[in-house]
Amino acid sequence: MHNLILVFAALLPSVFLCIYVFKKDRAEKEPWWLLALLLLSGVLISFPVATVSEWLKRVETDIFLPFTTELDGGNYLDGWLFELYRATDKFIAVAMVEEGFKWLVLLAFTKKNRHYNSLFDGIIYSVFISLGFAGFENLLYTMEYGMQTAVIRTITAIPIHLFCGVSMGYYLTWYYIKNEAKAGEKRLAALGVIPDKTKHISARRFFLMSVIMPSLAHGFYNYSYSINKGWSTAVFCVFLAFLYGFCMGRVRRMSNGDMLNRKAVLLILYEKHVAVQETVRAILESRQTKGEDNHDISLDEIYEYIKESSV
Repeated sequence: MHNLILVFAALLPSVFLCIYVFKKDRAEKEPWWLLALLLLSGVLISFPVATVSEWLKRVETDIFLPFTTELDGGNYLDGWLFELYRATDKFIAVAMVEEGFKWLVLLAFTKKNRHYNSLFDGIIYSVFISLGFAGFENLLYTMEYGMQTAVIRTITAIPIHLFCGVSMGYYLTWYYIKNEAKAGEKRLAALGVIPDKTKHISARRFFLMSVIMPSLAHGFYNYSYSINKGWSTAVFCVFLAFLYGFCMGRVRRMSNGDMLNRKAVLLILYEKHVAVQETVRAILESRQTKGEDNHDISLDEIYEYIKESSV
């Protein structure tokens, strides 16, 4: 019975947050089997994460070993060398490895997936992967160290995984959206409605930010937590509070503005190019003349209208 209570305490935070994020999906709900796969994938990557992390820790030890001082039968690093070692361990061997594996799984699930079709989907996918990982990790720690660990990790470790998931999904989604908008600009240029030398929308930085931001946030969390001094504890608490506010705020904003990806791409092009605005108005006026009351316009329809108008 005691073990059952520990399992419940370990998994409840991840389950609660998954339900919370799922309910925020407004444009189109994801199928249950896909969400289950996302959670399972988060659990499964914990095994290669542990293997790679341990290997990197051994490499770090070998790198820093020549700079250690032998004292009382052990080897120690002093001053800034120790801080460099600790930062390397927390940012690379832990944070970058965990977030890197989550990112690779997220890429696999979002690439050519017909269900991945709205702005909020990236956050859902990434959060479910992250919380699958966090829930399993929390279960292992709780079963080994008890209820107190479960409580502490509920307000510390689980939120950092949630934040990293939200951040990763947010930036990757905007990478896909901006990339599609960039492709749309190239097509508009080929049709002759915008200049060939138009400065195209940039998508690359969103791709990089989708893995860099979660890794840096996770690394800073680990590093500040490991110092265990008065000032570092204060920094850690402030940082955690910031993550709570920032993360929940971004979830609310993305949820309230949720729309299908194709509409988001069209909106970007509409706001940037007068030619797209004029084409949209012409299509709507044509529909009104025919007595049609339909304001849903696709990019393909815009391209076809431009082709027909130029003939």
